[in-house]
Amino acid sequence: MSLRRACITMRVTNATGYDEPRDSLSHDWLASMAAWEIMPYPVPNMGADAVAYVSALGPELLVFSGGEDLGESPERDATEFALLDYAIGVSLPVLAVCRGFQLLNSYFGGETLPINGHVGADHKIRLESPWREFYGNTTTVNSYHNLAVPMHGLASCLRATALDPRNNVEAAQHNDLPLAAVMWHPERKGAPKDDGKLVNALLEGGML
Repeated sequence: MSLRRACITMRVTNATGYDEPRDSLSHDWLASMAAWEIMPYPVPNMGADAVAYVSALGPELLVFSGGEDLGESPERDATEFALLDYAIGVSLPVLAVCRGFQLLNSYFGGETLPINGHVGADHKIRLESPWREFYGNTTTVNSYHNLAVPMHGLASCLRATALDPRNNVEAAQHNDLPLAAVMWHPERKGAPKDDGKLVNALLEGGML
């Protein structure tokens, strides 16, 4: 079986007892990508140098993982903004998760606002076309974010594909590029079982 390749970004952590920052990735991602028949390649937070690293690997998908809000880790911010520039330039499909959604929306001029009750609390979302083909009209998702993208804060080049009960944007895709974003965590318990359909659509060019 030939596995597809995906590069995935990592959060910055500080190990107890060690005076050094470390890049880390949840083990849950390995299980999720295995289920999607994808080989993951973690990307170190190395600023703009990460572009050459990813380019050499030649992935079919770039995943911006969750953890940390924008501004909390300058080295991660620099790495991911540089990678997003690169992905757009070569039309590399992107799946942006939680913080990744913040990144994508901010890159294109959108904004986020604080929200209560969305950390560790599953909730329903309402899907919009074309994502109803993947998830149906409604589904339940996990939630671990304290910042939300309101409809008026969604960048103009993005279209909402899922809304929460308060009409905040839970998922979106770019109008012209293979860029998709979700606020839930596909790798964690409580994620929709149909996330693999979304990933396949990204990889096979079926998003637009």
